[in-house]
Amino acid sequence: MLCATRCFSVRASPHAVRHDGARVAKRPLLSRPSTVVAVAAGLVTLAPTGCSPNEGTSESGCASAVQDASVAIEVAEQVRLLDMAMVRCRSLQELTAEMGKYPGIVGYDLTTFVELRCSRVADESVRSSPACLSSTATTAVPTAAPVELVFVGETLDGRRVEIRPDADTVFVGDVPQVVQQTVDIAIEAGCEGVIAQRDLWASRIGEPAIGDEASVYAHHAQNVADYIDCASPPLPTVAPG
Repeated sequence: MLCATRCFSVRASPHAVRHDGARVAKRPLLSRPSTVVAVAAGLVTLAPTGCSPNEGTSESGCASAVQDASVAIEVAEQVRLLDMAMVRCRSLQELTAEMGKYPGIVGYDLTTFVELRCSRVADESVRSSPACLSSTATTAVPTAAPVELVFVGETLDGRRVEIRPDADTVFVGDVPQVVQQTVDIAIEAGCEGVIAQRDLWASRIGEPAIGDEASVYAHHAQNVADYIDCASPPLPTVAPG
């Protein structure tokens, strides 16, 4: 009776002929684990043959299918049982954990073996198995939340306010452009330029749309002036109007 499940044998000539006409046994080119890998990767052609099902094979679960595959004599039978295990195991992790109990079962990295088999097997039940789906599923890379730029500055009247980039406020790195500009002015023009920068922004403190921001820039310019020892009267401490 033909078995209900297709069994396979490797097509290879069992004998070779010497130059003098004598027949000699041919040594197998691949070790058993290497052959399993070659079969799984589609590198060796398998031919259907009639066979009897292994009556001792348990088809009740993941662990038993892997255990049976570990002791299977025929390479094709081992591949068939591993395919069965892919279907019966609930995840790639469960499958590789069971296979890991039998070192050298395929002579290959277990996850890579499963990925190769899943990419080449024609049986849709195997391709859609939990192990194959786990192997081929792409893990969504979480998108990092954009870092919000916030510059916290102090006004002339001692309040701390937050400044964020917008259409009117350009940032250079993580600071407002005006703050960086004041530092550059100190290097290029010294006290005269820094005091002019301070007075410019102090004159805009009364503007409702930019009052607090202008006060921060004026206070920063005053700090820079103090740092480089500018001899100038400090601005009055005022709140924006």
